[in-house]
Amino acid sequence: MRLLRVLLAVFMALALPVTSRAAFEDAGFGPRDVAMGGAFCAVADDPGVIAYNPASLGQASSLESSLVYLRQFHIPSGESDRDSTRAAVAIPLRQEILNGALGIDMRYDRRTNVGGDRAFAVMYGTRGQSETEGGGVDFGGGFKLLTTSFDSGGKAGTHLALDLGTLYRFSDRYAVGASLLNFGSPKFGSDRAPLTLKVGVAEQMRGVIFAADFTKRESSQSGNGQHTMALGFERWWATARAGQYALRSGMSLGEGTHTWSWGLGWRAQGARIDYSMTVPMTGTTRLGHGLALSVRFGRADPEGEYEKLLSQELRYRRQLGEALEASSVKQWKLAEELNRLRTEMSSLNAQLEMKKVSEGDAKRRLGELQERQRKAAETFEKLKAAREKAASQTRASLFQEDWRSYQRAKLNGAADSTLLEHIGRILRDYRDAGVDLSEANHELRRLQRAK
Repeated sequence: MRLLRVLLAVFMALALPVTSRAAFEDAGFGPRDVAMGGAFCAVADDPGVIAYNPASLGQASSLESSLVYLRQFHIPSGESDRDSTRAAVAIPLRQEILNGALGIDMRYDRRTNVGGDRAFAVMYGTRGQSETEGGGVDFGGGFKLLTTSFDSGGKAGTHLALDLGTLYRFSDRYAVGASLLNFGSPKFGSDRAPLTLKVGVAEQMRGVIFAADFTKRESSQSGNGQHTMALGFERWWATARAGQYALRSGMSLGEGTHTWSWGLGWRAQGARIDYSMTVPMTGTTRLGHGLALSVRFGRADPEGEYEKLLSQELRYRRQLGEALEASSVKQWKLAEELNRLRTEMSSLNAQLEMKKVSEGDAKRRLGELQERQRKAAETFEKLKAAREKAASQTRASLFQEDWRSYQRAKLNGAADSTLLEHIGRILRDYRDAGVDLSEANHELRRLQRAK
């Protein structure tokens, strides 16, 4: 009977799916990057980059913190059964010596029936370390203190690991990143934190991100070294009063598992909520979920505010155009009336010459018509002058509104590329408007020198 129990236990262990049990695997940071399939090595301006590429930290434009929970059954390296909770903060530093951002990350992973993993990380990424035409190169790195405890009892102590990374920006849209994670590969009993190499590329436009990552891991307790290819997409939509909404999707294709992920996001007034779901395409069918709350301090999202101001400006210009069009119609009708009066006066003059009407009656009618023409001409000139004055005032007021919008974006810390695009549009729109553009030209030269 005892032998039968042993054989039954061995059979059940072999029949169960093998799960990834390695400590400190690259399991993602939060629902935003997980929903994009883990393609995040070249994405910037998010605390989650601390788990992918410390060099991307330097692009942080304001103080931002994130609180994350993930329930995962499939991670890029294989099947898993873990709960992950972490908190991170990105702190911009704008000094002559330290121009970049500091990242602090605290993480706790609970691996079911195995143990718990704790990590504390401090990372730093540069900003504009080496500028090139239209882009630049940044570097980043930091250390992690890793601790593992086992359900069977005991701890593996605290070990040190290093993360290193670089980010090359071709322009405001394109970037390539590479990172080396868990350098030193600290051991925890029979397990180890696998050394991981990541290479990624990303295209970031206004509200849209396309990204792709390639990952190579060394062997650990979860199995031999594995390769993973990740593809991700994100799209934001802005509304006038209800904040901004995001849709994300991505795939992770590896030797251990294939997954498809999707997610949603909402942000307003500097706060952001993200959700993700991971759907396995191989192995056990258990859905993973993630939820995160992020808060950006010091300012709301400048891109969203800029889009909102732009939509309001377009609506105001459309209404103004309709009013000017109505005024043009009135002016056209008055011009038609003047032409009709001129035609009638010419006819009367011809009748006088041909003696078809009496001279007195013709002069009376001619005088009446001349008086009507004079009044119509005065009205026409007044309307024309008023329209020209309104158009001039409108252009001047539009310029002042655009300039105030630019100043608000500048004070809110908008990126230089956004400011450069804004000031270029102002100079194009008001080049021949008769307004003073000296201050705008001076600002354009300042931004060009700053590049």
